[in-house]
Amino acid sequence: MTDDPSNSPESKAGSRVPVSVGIMAYNEEVFIQSALEDVINQQQNLVYVDEIIVIISGSIDATEDIARSMALKDSRIRVIIEAERTGKIYSVIHFLKASRNGICVVSSADVLAEVECFDNLAAPLINNPEVGMTGPRVVPRTILRRRTLALRLHEELWEIHHELALTKPKLGELVMVRKKFVDHIPTVSGCDEVMLEAAVIGSGGTLSYAPKAIVHNFGAAKIGEYFRTRSRNHTMHLVTHRKLHYDASTLRLRTIIGPLVTYMVQWPRKFIYIVVLLAFEVAARSRARWSFYRGETKMTWEPTRSARVDS
Repeated sequence: MTDDPSNSPESKAGSRVPVSVGIMAYNEEVFIQSALEDVINQQQNLVYVDEIIVIISGSIDATEDIARSMALKDSRIRVIIEAERTGKIYSVIHFLKASRNGICVVSSADVLAEVECFDNLAAPLINNPEVGMTGPRVVPRTILRRRTLALRLHEELWEIHHELALTKPKLGELVMVRKKFVDHIPTVSGCDEVMLEAAVIGSGGTLSYAPKAIVHNFGAAKIGEYFRTRSRNHTMHLVTHRKLHYDASTLRLRTIIGPLVTYMVQWPRKFIYIVVLLAFEVAARSRARWSFYRGETKMTWEPTRSARVDS
C-alpha cells in the first residue's frame, strides 16, 4: 500500500499533501464536466490534486466522450471504463486500488464541490492520524427552473442531516478517506459512503464531519422519485445493519428527532415542510422494510431523471 503522506515529516512541516480524486459515473453527461471542473479549480493550500480518475460504469450516453475530452486538456485525468455495471461500491474499490496516494477523495459525478472543499476535508485528516474519513456539508442545488415540493423536501432533509452530523457524523455525498483504514471494504449493499464508514470504524479509525467543506447535490424534482430514493437509501441501511451490525447515523428515526427539533426551533416557519417530510420518511422507511424482507440490496439504481431534465 502507498505510504500515508499525511504522517510524513514533510506534511507536518507544512508542505501540501497529494490526493487522488475518484469520480464514479453512470450516464452523467449532464454533470460530469462541471464535476471535473470543480476538482480542477480546487484551492490547494493543504493538499494538491495529484491525479483524477474517472470510473465510468456501463454508461450509454456521452459521459465517456466528455471525460476523455477533458483528459486531453489535463494530464491528471485518467478514464477507466467498466463495461458492466455492478454497483458503485465496486467502482469505488476499483478506484482505490488504481490510485497512488494515501489520501483519496471519493465522489459521484453528479456532486459539485466548492473551491475550498478539499482543503477543509483534509484538515481533520492531517491534524489527527486516527481520523480515517471526512465528509462535507451538503447544500442541495437544482438546474431546474421551478422549485417543486420534492426539491423543497430534499433541501430540508439535508439541513436536518447537517444538524445531525454536527454530533453524529453522516458523511456523503463526497468523502475523503485515508486508504490504510479501507483495506477491506464490505460490499453488502450499494450505499458506498456507509460501506466506507464501516470499513474505517472496523479498522480502528474515526469519522469527522467538516461543515466548512461544501458540496452540492441535485435531488429529484418529482415526488415519486424522491420517495423511491428515500426508500432505496433506507433499504441499504437495513441491509448494512443486518449483515455488518453497523448502523448508519440516520438508520433509526429517533436519532433524527433531536436535530429535527433543533432545526424547527431555528426555523419555525418551515414547520409544515417538516411535517410533510416526516410523513414521507415514515412511508419510505415502511416501503424499505418490505424491500429488505424481500432480499433486495439496491446495489445499482437509475439516476434521478427529474433532477437532470426539466419536464
